[in-house]
Amino acid sequence: MYLFSEECRVQVTAKALIVKNRKLLLVSNDYKFWYTPGGHLDPSEMLPACMVREVKEETGIDVKPNQIVYVAEFFDKKYNVHKIEVYFTTEIVVDELPKNWLDQDGLVKTYQFFDVQDLKDIHVVPDFLKTGKWLNIDIDIYQGSEKR
Repeated sequence: MYLFSEECRVQVTAKALIVKNRKLLLVSNDYKFWYTPGGHLDPSEMLPACMVREVKEETGIDVKPNQIVYVAEFFDKKYNVHKIEVYFTTEIVVDELPKNWLDQDGLVKTYQFFDVQDLKDIHVVPDFLKTGKWLNIDIDIYQGSEKR
């Protein structure tokens, strides 16, 4: 969902923290830049439904939303967008990832589980994912802002 003003747009996204065997599932559209599955809120769509829909589109995986554990925001100067990202913990409904999956929108090319150590060696956003705090959800929800 986008909110508009003369100065900039505000974009709200719902993102999924999908953890299996202490590894975090990330997606990529170029094999260099990694991020959690999720995407833009459609008009009149609720955040949990958005997250479930986007995960299914981007990975082929069915998930159930648990709780909101992070809220992160940043301002993207390139696109003049103030982005607010809402992160949910999830339950995976299936045991294995689909083998013949294709992103419906064609943006996501691959997905992979990473442990905390792996995250230090790749370009992952937002930066707070590298801390591994997603392994312990007993933390502050608001993660602050960062420059991108």
